[in-house]
Amino acid sequence: MSIADLPSVNELATRIHPDYPEDDAVFAERLRLYPEGCRVLEGEHGLVAYVVSHPWRHQEPPPLNALLGALPPRPSTFYIHDLAMAPEAQGTGAGASIVALLADHASASGLSSMSLIAVNGSAGFWQRQGFEAVHNPLLDSRLRSYGDDARFMSRTLQASGWHPSSQQIGALYERHAMAFDRDRGRRLVERTWFERFRDVMPAGADVLDLGCGSGEPVARYLIETGHRVTGVDSSPTLIGLCCSRFPDEMWIAGDMRDVSLSRRFGGVVAWNSFFHLTPDDQRAMFAVFRAHAEPCAALMFTSGPRAGEAIGAYQGEPLYHASLDTAEYETLLAAHGFSVVQHVVEDQDCGGLTVWLARMQSG
Repeated sequence: MSIADLPSVNELATRIHPDYPEDDAVFAERLRLYPEGCRVLEGEHGLVAYVVSHPWRHQEPPPLNALLGALPPRPSTFYIHDLAMAPEAQGTGAGASIVALLADHASASGLSSMSLIAVNGSAGFWQRQGFEAVHNPLLDSRLRSYGDDARFMSRTLQASGWHPSSQQIGALYERHAMAFDRDRGRRLVERTWFERFRDVMPAGADVLDLGCGSGEPVARYLIETGHRVTGVDSSPTLIGLCCSRFPDEMWIAGDMRDVSLSRRFGGVVAWNSFFHLTPDDQRAMFAVFRAHAEPCAALMFTSGPRAGEAIGAYQGEPLYHASLDTAEYETLLAAHGFSVVQHVVEDQDCGGLTVWLARMQSG
């Protein structure tokens, strides 16, 4: 797309999206900020399709007809702001080709997801392109300007540049679930940190345990000290052990990156699980933390001591770990409403783990 295309782009936008008007300045700004994501398709008689897209923050879509000002310095998704196709271009496969082009571009840029707001009954098209609807109450206010049928949708990408073992975490733990349960043991060497976690969160609060494993020993400790636990883990076998050991709690076999529950918790913990995510996925997780944290909730997770990837081993297979740097974690926590309570790098009293403990703002 070039500046000379903007009149035709605006004309097609008005024709295809009459119920979603945007000022000419919106398209001009997107083109200026990220020309690589602004493309047009020419037909025999002129422009028949355009797409406007750019890097952005996951689950934080800008409102309709709003200027961005600037792109985020650390984006966590590739956001498709608008894809419009004239009737003569529809049904030709052009739409799928455009999306595939954008997916390749986003992956090459190191981003691990694409996202958008589907309107005008287009959710079916986006589902066929691999997008899934994301249900998060915190998105409701952002979707309001797009109309009642608006749906926020996301698609996971294989971001280039990360070690291949980053895609095998869930499968590895499922293959070796019983060995992991045995090796993890029942001794809570992290007791001091979980006592601090309990001191920060409201008394008797419910806890969301992301990457709960077999429920031993962390969930057991929380349950025995008076907390209801909702646990999430990608290994169905480990979740099965949780169900058999603690049948009165809620256990979910699923990916922590996709968690979208219709409630909030006084405590959120991702102990020795968060650091298995790629840096991009770690950035996106802070929106998940925020979406599930009550006012004054405690958040605790383990990271690496410095930015980068570290490939360990378990049962003879590569085991992926990654970390952001300290300053970026601090920025992400603050941006999502958390204040740091305590941060210890390679705590020698806790097996050398690097631990973050934070508190959600009060309102």
